[in-house]
Amino acid sequence: MITLDHYFASRKSHPEATPAMWAAADELLGRVNALLDRARRDSCYFDDVDPDTSSCVSGSRGGAGDGGFRLSDSATGHTNSAHKRARAVDVYDPDDFLDEWLTDEMLEEVCLYREAPEKTPGWTHLQDLAPASGKRTFWP
Repeated sequence: MITLDHYFASRKSHPEATPAMWAAADELLGRVNALLDRARRDSCYFDDVDPDTSSCVSGSRGGAGDGGFRLSDSATGHTNSAHKRARAVDVYDPDDFLDEWLTDEMLEEVCLYREAPEKTPGWTHLQDLAPASGKRTFWP
């Protein structure tokens, strides 16, 4: 399970972590955790803990741990990243079991979208904002 504390990590007290951001993240994580519960039941997700974040949120070795909430000045990812609006999370998935298991139909059931697995080795990017393409699995 990914908690709000995991999601915001060291940014919990930052001025950009507003109540609106916490509410958005809570909605996102409700959907993500529902999907992860289903993956656990199907033995496709194992709550692997990223050693760089000490949680199921993916981070980068020696990096800022930007798989959860990102500050507006974060250099990680796209300028308009959904992470900066508390609408995306990178789930640590070192063996890519989650990405292999996921289908667009499952994503639609929980109102989520993901980046193409080819672009996310070792993690699964999930967001609850539709990309410009409108596709459940999209190319960033």
